[in-house]
Amino acid sequence: MKRLTAWTLLLAAGALTLAMDPMAQAQEPPEQPATTTSDIENIVVRISAPGGQDLPIAIPKPKGDGSVSDTVWEVVRNDLNMSGFFNVIDPAAYIEPGSAGIQEGEFQWSDWDVPGAVVLAKTSLSELSGDQVSAEVWVYDVPGRDRMGAKRFTASSSNARMVGHRISDEIIRLVSGEPGIFTTRFVAVSKASGNKEIKLLDVDGHGVRSLTKNGSINLQPAWNSSGTQIAYTSYRGGNPDLYVADLSTGKVRRVSSRSGVNTGAAWAPGRDLLALTLSSGGRGDTDIFGISSVDGKVVAQLTKTPGIDVSASFSPDGSQIVFASERSGGLQLYVMSADGGDPKRLTFQGNHNTDPQWSPKGDRISFVGRDGGYDVFTVRTDGSDMQRITQGQGSNEDPSWSPDGRYLAFVSTRSGGSHIWMSTADGRHQVQVTQGGGSWSNPAWSPRLTW
Repeated sequence: MKRLTAWTLLLAAGALTLAMDPMAQAQEPPEQPATTTSDIENIVVRISAPGGQDLPIAIPKPKGDGSVSDTVWEVVRNDLNMSGFFNVIDPAAYIEPGSAGIQEGEFQWSDWDVPGAVVLAKTSLSELSGDQVSAEVWVYDVPGRDRMGAKRFTASSSNARMVGHRISDEIIRLVSGEPGIFTTRFVAVSKASGNKEIKLLDVDGHGVRSLTKNGSINLQPAWNSSGTQIAYTSYRGGNPDLYVADLSTGKVRRVSSRSGVNTGAAWAPGRDLLALTLSSGGRGDTDIFGISSVDGKVVAQLTKTPGIDVSASFSPDGSQIVFASERSGGLQLYVMSADGGDPKRLTFQGNHNTDPQWSPKGDRISFVGRDGGYDVFTVRTDGSDMQRITQGQGSNEDPSWSPDGRYLAFVSTRSGGSHIWMSTADGRHQVQVTQGGGSWSNPAWSPRLTW
């Protein structure tokens, strides 16, 4: 087993963890889905969470010519800067000659000591027949003079940005033990056209495409757990009705058109079931119902109290929901069984807490609280350890968890206009996702996607 270098020890003391990881030993990276491994175990530096440490990483330009290489390089560097894991070293500090290769023995370790790299990610791109490109990524622990892993995959050269996102996710996986989130997507509401339309976009704000083009008001999109369907509320028929769009077929169906509101849909994990806020009893109140996402039939009425009950979110195992309610006076959060029963109050601070979202890890719930303006908070599922994610930076609303629970997306006005921002779960690293003059709201983070 290798002796830890002084660099590795220093990093380990800085809130990093050490993990035993079998290293790939073959001279060629394997085809996906997995890297090859041997029985030799080496100690590598592994970051436990984004936001706590900026690990110096060098990312030379991919071997290979053309605009695809330039685009991939730009995307990878931007992704890793956004991730909160790394400090991406300025390429102007690199001294390695352009003739150096990407595999061990084809470059000098000492060339990467000079700019202070701790992690080195080398990539190459080569054209295949048709519209295909072969991409390789090799990741190294520079102080330990060791290879952390390697991966080869094929992709469409016409979507160079997605090639870059896949490389970024693999680099993060090798360093943190879990893939990055840059091949996931957001669905959100944009007012760029003058109407509130539903858009799909990449996590870095690029690749925007329209889901709705009906010229009406469309709100509160929500993914199902497989990433194949999106539920949303639309006024296209004159009433706030609930629709479901099938992304594989492009078909849209109206699921609930009851008088009054049909809004705030949340999918039960792995089921054709939605928790939906509906007007109830002719009182002007709203309650939460379980309905079929296929035909809209009511399965159960989950809440029935004076005042409004809104914004349900399921726990990762589908056994519980969290929602906002006025039953005790201002809006507070409550947790209850997804089958119904007596809710337990979760929040007691403030008088306006709403839009709860259960973390995919199951340990925390994000929400919006009003403290002068609106800010994003998280709290444990037993109501303890409340943490403030935003403060004193405009209005911050509509939180949504990444599928790994390591990040939150939300909408903020801090830079002018209303833009999507991304934060690490502890709030220490926050970056703006969307740019320009568009007005954004209601971002919902996709699950990990296969399309």
